[in-house]
Order: sequence, then C-alpha cells, then structure tokens
Amino acid sequence: MSKRKTIYNALPIVAAAYGEKFGVKVSVGGDTAYTDGKTIVVPNIPEDYPNKDVVWGYLAHEAAHVRFTDFSVNRRPGLHADLSNILEDCRIERAMINTYPGTAQTLNEVASYMAQAGHYQHVTREEHPASILEGFCLYWLQSQAVGQSCLQSYLDSAKVALEQTFPKGVVVRLNALLRKAVDAGSTAEAVALTEEIMKMLEEEKEKEEEKQQGDQNQSQQPQGDDGSSDGSGGGDSQGQKDQKNQSGGQDDSQQNADQSQGDQDGAGGQKGNSSGQDDSKGQSSNGKGSDTGETGEQPSSAQSGDDQQPGSTQSSNGDGAGDDATKKAAEVIRQVLEASGDDLLGDAHDSLKADLERSAEQTGNTNYRTVRNAQEAPKHPQGRQLVDSVKSTTAKIRSQLYGLVQASQRTGNRNRRAGKRLDTRNLHRVVAGDTRVFRSPVEKQKPNTAVHVLVDMSSSMKARVNSRGSSKSREQVAREASLALALALEPIPGVNPAVTYFCDNPQRPVFSVVKHGENVLNQSGRFLFGSCGTTPMAEAIWYAAFELSKTREDRKMMIVVTDGQPNEVAPTQAVIDLCHRSDIEMVGIGIETSAVSGLFDKNIVIDDATELQRTLFKLMERSLTTNAA
Repeated sequence: MSKRKTIYNALPIVAAAYGEKFGVKVSVGGDTAYTDGKTIVVPNIPEDYPNKDVVWGYLAHEAAHVRFTDFSVNRRPGLHADLSNILEDCRIERAMINTYPGTAQTLNEVASYMAQAGHYQHVTREEHPASILEGFCLYWLQSQAVGQSCLQSYLDSAKVALEQTFPKGVVVRLNALLRKAVDAGSTAEAVALTEEIMKMLEEEKEKEEEKQQGDQNQSQQPQGDDGSSDGSGGGDSQGQKDQKNQSGGQDDSQQNADQSQGDQDGAGGQKGNSSGQDDSKGQSSNGKGSDTGETGEQPSSAQSGDDQQPGSTQSSNGDGAGDDATKKAAEVIRQVLEASGDDLLGDAHDSLKADLERSAEQTGNTNYRTVRNAQEAPKHPQGRQLVDSVKSTTAKIRSQLYGLVQASQRTGNRNRRAGKRLDTRNLHRVVAGDTRVFRSPVEKQKPNTAVHVLVDMSSSMKARVNSRGSSKSREQVAREASLALALALEPIPGVNPAVTYFCDNPQRPVFSVVKHGENVLNQSGRFLFGSCGTTPMAEAIWYAAFELSKTREDRKMMIVVTDGQPNEVAPTQAVIDLCHRSDIEMVGIGIETSAVSGLFDKNIVIDDATELQRTLFKLMERSLTTNAA
C-alpha cells in the first residue's frame, strides 16, 4: 500500500525541515540540482519518486558542503581539483555525521544507490592510471573513513589495480597520506594533503627516472674480453651480478630505496625478480608468469611489459626487462600528473544529480514551491496605539469566545453499569432491566487548535473600503481584524494563533507578524507593516503549512484573507488541495472578491472590509466550540 500523500511528506516541506535542521537554505523548483555555496537547489522530482531517501541523502551531502566547505580555498583544474574533492567529500561527510548522527543512514543510502545505479564502478588495471589512483582514494576514504561498507568490494578491486599499476613506493606512501586525510580539520588541510600527494608523485617519478638513467649508464659501459666492465677491476660474471640483484642490496638502486615509512622495499626501484639465469621469467602482480618458451632467450619488452609489476626489475645481461619496467613505472606516474578530462575519474555525485534532474524534467511536479523563510515584519512604534484602538472589541469578543469554549468543555455526566456513585434520578431504570444507574463524570476535550491567519497585503489592499463615511483602507481593516483575533485567541487554553502577511514577490513572499507561541502583545508593532507588491498566495500557504506542521496541536486551521486572485492559480489550488487532504482545515475569506470560491471549499465572501472582523470571530466561534464538543 502506497504511503498517503500529505503536506507533511511533500518534497518542499521535508526539504525545508532538513534546511532548518542543518541551518542551510534549500530551494525547490525547476529541473536542476546544484549548490552555489549558500543555497541547495533540489529539482521538482515527482511525488511518487521511488528513491526519496536518496534525495534526503543528497540534501545532507550538499548541506555538509554549505556548512563545512570553504569555497574560497583554491584548487587547480585537473587532478588537483579531483583529488581535493575526494578528500573534502570524506571530511565534510564525517563532520556531518559527527554533528548529526542520523545522517549516516541517509548518506549510506546514497552510496548504495549510486553503486546499484552504476555511478560507482569497479576500477581495473585497463583504465587510465589517474582513474585507478583516484578510485583507490575515493573507495578507501568512503569505506574506511566514512563507514560506507557497501563500497568495500570497490576498494578491494581498486587496491589490486593500484598495486598492479604503480611502484610500491607510491602505494605505501599513498596509504600513509590517506590515513592523514581522515583527520583533516578544514578545507585548507584537505587541499594541503592533496598537494602532498602531488608532491609524492613527483618525487616517485624522479626516483624512477634516476633509476632508469642509472640502468642505462650501466648497460652502456664497454665490456672487457672476460665479460667484465672496463676499469671495474672486479671481473664479476653476469651470474654473480644477478645474484647480487637477488640479494637485494648490492647494486646502485639500494640508495634510492632508502625511504621513510617503510618505502625502502620499492620506492626507488623494485628488487629483482630474476633467478640470475638467462631463462628467468618476469612475474606479474597477479602471480602469472610471462611465457618465454624454452629457448633460453630473453623476452622482449613487448612480451613482458604488460605482465611485469612496475618498479620491479629483471636481470637480462644487465638490461632488457628491468629497464623496461623502470621506464613503465616512470611513464605511469607521468601520465597521472598530466591527466585531464576523461582521464580522470570525475565526481560520481554529478551522475546522481543528473538522475534527479532527469526525473524532474520528465515527470516532475511543477506545482511545488519553495518554502521561503519569513522576513520579520518591522516593528512600528505605534503598535500600542493600534492595540488601544481594538482593545474594547477584543475584550468583548475574547470574553464571548472564552465563555463559549468553557461551556463546551464543562464537565458532564454519563450513566454506567458500574461505579461508586448512584444516579438517584435514574434508579427507575432498574425496573425495566437497565442497570446503568451509576454516575460517571465526562470531561470534553479542549480546542487544541493551531490557527494560522494569512493576510493579503498586496498593493490592492491600499484601496478604500466601500462603507460610507469610512476613511479606512482595506489594509487598515485587515490589520485591525487580525490583531483583535490574535489577542482574543491567545488566552484560550489549547489555542495557538499565528499571523503572517503575504505580498511583495515570490522570492520574498511572507512577512511574519506573530509566530506560533509568540506573545501577541509584544509583536503588536509588526501589524502596521504596509502593503506592497503582488499576491504570492501559493508560497504563503506552503510557508503556513510548514509552520503548522511544527505545532503540537492535534487540529490545524488556516485562514486566508485576500482581496484578489493569486499570482498563480494552479500551484495555489494544488497546495490548498494537499492541505485539505492532510486534515488542515482551510478557509478562504474574500474581501469584495469571489475568487476564493474557486479555490477553497469553505469560503466566505464579504462585500465590505468592515465586515471582516465580525466574520473572523463568527468563524472561530463555530470552529472552537465544534472542536471542543
């Protein structure tokens, strides 16, 4: 059974809740997903999108960037930017999980989805060396540091490809640097570690080139009649040289192999794998030998190069396969340092964004609107004077409403078959076999209602009212009526009022006058906010619905006061219908307009703005007493 579609699980409301929780701005709309460093944009994905957890994970990831990434830190295009992003993604997700532990699950959902959708792919030796190195960094950090265990198999294959492709010095030092990245505390530190990785690659390339040059110099020395190098004085046979290579420490490459952090096993040049015999076979990292036949001839570089682990050396009369392996190791690192464009792994999150954008473009809900943050209406110093002007009316109506609510909540009695007190007036029932003669008190429920009043303050509200002799404008009548209502409702137990003005434009649609839980009298100066702009009713209702969703009262009620058509009819109707299906009681009050009758099932049209106050009180009288009965 599908989950009921309500305002509470609608994309704009949930996105707004995430934004409020994480302290970031979230915008919903269009078919583009991106973050500009300040605002996260979520496209209009459809209501029935099957991977909503992925959307929330995307929000959490982008919110982590907004919260924790310093976008001013410079990153060079190419490999530097890619590696920096990999290290930074790990850092900000760890910071997000530490701050909001619940985000671990949603971030894991994103990783699992991206793996299943093919946005994460297993790294193989056939790929560009830069992609292999980046893939290993990505999967190591995300699985080991962030804790996304679904990527462990991706790390396993990336590790094999890395060890098959790079000299051991690169592998050892890269692992050490990634462990340092786990503790990076800022974007600057993550980028600094990227610089260390780049520097390490440069150093390892230079070592391989120096080793290659040394091998070439040795092979070019003139040979004596006995096969020894002229001037060597040693007369060692080739087999003895090979034996020295096997012993791992007698040739010139030993100096290059002396490194910190255990790099001496292969940073400057791998130990020889040859047996000292002419028919030795180079071993690849996966354990398969290069088949050279039984002729005793040395394999050519074309035959042995692909299967030889870079950085390892082979003895072949002082040159040949060992030299080729060294050349290949240096070339691999050079390719990484010069990589660009399609050579690089890229950001898998870009593919996720493309999925969301494609879904929004094909079947997105174009009626969704961003839940905007309300601007606080400025406090006018004459707020107390406005309170005085409605004081007598407020006191009268407050007493009336309070009395009605109290009467509806008055304790009554109900007869039951068991109890401690007899109802002597109903003892005659026993004769007829009715044993319900025990009296039991029954207390009716309190109103327990959150009421949000939305007041249209568009430019048309400046118009004068129709009443003869009246000098008031519609906006004056509306602010007096909404203030009087809020003051009357506030002291009633179980009633939680709020008042919001809507006007201006869709980017600044709502101005908070009184929020739920605020003291009305203290906010009286905000009621004097002046009318301006257009009628962004859809955005206003989304905002009020979000505010109501956060209240504890069981019953929700929204009253919309307007004197005209909304900016956009279809999105307004859509959000009204969604609120209605979500058990939010929706009431439209039209001032000299019947437009509300086409939007709200429950609507009231008044021909004179002066009727607004009386209409509001009658509406609340019915609603509160009905709820309490």
